[in-house]
Amino acid sequence: MSAAIPRAVWWVRLSWFWFVLLAPLVVFSNGRWQIAIVALASPFIARLFLFSQPALKGLLIFLPLQLGGYLVMWWEVIPAPGILYYIIAATYGLCHFVPFAVDRIMSTRIAGFASTLILPVCWFLVEILIQLFTPYGSWSSVGYTQMGHGLLTPLAAWIGVAGVAFATLWIASATSWFVISTAPVRRRAINVAVWAGAVVALVWLAKPPAQSELRIVQPLTVAAITPSYDLTRRVDLAMRAATRKGETDAADLAGIDSIATELNDDLILRSRDAAQSGARLIVWSETAGRILGSQEHRILAKGQEVAREEGAYLFIGIGVWHPGQQPPRENKVVAIMPSGKIAWQYRKAKPIVGSEAPFLPPGHNELAILDTPFGRLGLVICHDLDFADFMVQAGRKEVDLLLAPSADWSAIADLHARMGIMRGVENGFWLLRPAYAGKSVIASPAGHVTHSQYDAELESRVFVGQIPIMRNTTMYPQIQSYLPLVALVLLAGLLVIAWRKDPS
Repeated sequence: MSAAIPRAVWWVRLSWFWFVLLAPLVVFSNGRWQIAIVALASPFIARLFLFSQPALKGLLIFLPLQLGGYLVMWWEVIPAPGILYYIIAATYGLCHFVPFAVDRIMSTRIAGFASTLILPVCWFLVEILIQLFTPYGSWSSVGYTQMGHGLLTPLAAWIGVAGVAFATLWIASATSWFVISTAPVRRRAINVAVWAGAVVALVWLAKPPAQSELRIVQPLTVAAITPSYDLTRRVDLAMRAATRKGETDAADLAGIDSIATELNDDLILRSRDAAQSGARLIVWSETAGRILGSQEHRILAKGQEVAREEGAYLFIGIGVWHPGQQPPRENKVVAIMPSGKIAWQYRKAKPIVGSEAPFLPPGHNELAILDTPFGRLGLVICHDLDFADFMVQAGRKEVDLLLAPSADWSAIADLHARMGIMRGVENGFWLLRPAYAGKSVIASPAGHVTHSQYDAELESRVFVGQIPIMRNTTMYPQIQSYLPLVALVLLAGLLVIAWRKDPS
């Protein structure tokens, strides 16, 4: 790529066409309405526009478009009220503007195909920084956009979701380089062909063995249970009304306990029915049960009775309210073994900042583990699953099946389910994710969804499936901490090359 771009070139003459085309592409490149092919097309078109304009002018025009697109794409996805939503969405947009700015300034100073690495490497590092230093983990990663078709998904087993984002941006960068470069067409074609071959080879190597190549095991029948919408709403309204009063009296507590008992008894009854229908592992969704702290022993005793009498593993997700205490609530899952013994109680490790964190005690720093006759189980709760660096524990501890009780809302149902599935690809486990008001899924370590159902469509409030317990050993958990260092070294080398070159 040369520093001076001829103004008569066809793609330069179409500069404002690229800009007009880019506006809708940015909106659908990520977030609520993400489309896989658009996630590739948007940075491709962005580069054509940016390189068809003087650097500073192009970046100043592109920035408000980028910020505006991010304000739209995350609408009703980021759970922040009022002005805070706009600040968070715009911050994501600004962070992802930086790679384009570095790319536009530096790429013209680097000869040849190596220039295509600047945008994806910068993007990878920005995603890593967002995951490490924001309270929402990997939520904004472009890597999730590629889960729909699965062509790039296997790369996550090597380099994680940020690595899939790297590949996505590299495809866009390399393709636009083919258009923009003034090198002979044959040389451009050879460079792109070699690069494409390397990517295809890595994807092929990352694919887990086919089902027919794996050992045959007896499938495990599992059931995921979500609570009644009506009873959950009634409990929540009663708790909010009591909280607004400032002080709760005996009548308030009795009313809440009465509704909560009805809700919990319904969950216990359906757990027993699922066990009697053959389910050996039963998981409630996040805070499916609601209970006053003083009455928690009642729901635990009923759960122990079902597990013992039906010979099933039971994981009950409960929200516990402690009136007058600080923090006033617990969001946890209690694991009950077929013997009726409580194996452990796991509290949510990553409460959502703003809506949950002020009301919940500090969570566990490690995911919960339980060894069973059908494999090693791991468990986290909902938002915990969004942190790739936290979830590498599952790969390092060789978890076969991860349980992830969750609670969502319609705007994030599909995206949040895909995010959980990506953790399975990174770490090689099967995923069982019951989601209240969301999308419940069972997915393989390859990212294949074997069972899925929107919660609103479950009349029985029970999601049933079978899982062959086997894991796929992946490289990502072992090398995850080294990947940012590799990216930093690569970017530093590219920047040294750029600065040493005479821009004239």
